[in-house]
Amino acid sequence: MIVEDIYHKLRAVMPEHDARYVIAKRAGLSHADMIADPDREIEEAHIFEDLARYKAGKPLSRIYGEREFWGMSFKLSEATLDPRPDTETLIEAVLKRYEDRQPPKTILDLGTGSGCILLALLSEFPESKGLGVDISPEALKTAQENAKRLGFSDRADFMCSSWADDLENQFDLVVSNPPYIASDVIPKLEKNVQDYDPIQALDGGKTGLEAYENIFSALPRCLKRGGFAFFEIGFDQEKSTRRLSEESGFLVQNVHRDSTGNPRVVEIFFS
Repeated sequence: MIVEDIYHKLRAVMPEHDARYVIAKRAGLSHADMIADPDREIEEAHIFEDLARYKAGKPLSRIYGEREFWGMSFKLSEATLDPRPDTETLIEAVLKRYEDRQPPKTILDLGTGSGCILLALLSEFPESKGLGVDISPEALKTAQENAKRLGFSDRADFMCSSWADDLENQFDLVVSNPPYIASDVIPKLEKNVQDYDPIQALDGGKTGLEAYENIFSALPRCLKRGGFAFFEIGFDQEKSTRRLSEESGFLVQNVHRDSTGNPRVVEIFFS
């Protein structure tokens, strides 16, 4: 079947970018190739197998085991959250804070998953070093593979721990996208989230705040004074995370909004 016909079949059920992505993955053709030679014959069997999986609700990121984040391709595994574009708000917030100051020398990423947040920040701060912490050995293996493949192995270390329980060092910058969905909301999530994202990376306990409570209590011993911390939050958690932060003795410096206008990242200063 020719490229143009396959492209139109894909476009009937998925966005333009995704349709091009499928053809690129299975036929090795760039967007420019598709435009230049729309009548090229390509093998369609695997493409239509992918289409069937997609129509059944499996995200393309899970079909191909990768996701683009901050302009880089990250390998995923069953133990890692599929990073969403909204999480790039956290990277943007960090860069804004450090645009007129010295970059952080050390970065701690709690619940690192695929390592996407830590490695994106290391790509922007070439003199920085970072530590990614996760309770899942499989997630850490994936993060290590991403660090090696993207060229950050010499600046990124990884450690198995429940949040900051086993940490001894302090860091200039702490970041995290912890699980923040209340347990009783999990069954109401979209099926492609329930079926393919690890529940451990989603479930924030009865109130959705358990991870924040744990992290905030540990911040005084893992964040240097004068340092900053950035946490992704749910759209309805601005007030509750502000309260938790202030009760723990930290100043909420800012709350950053995502592209839809929802509160997405809480910025904390340790004075």
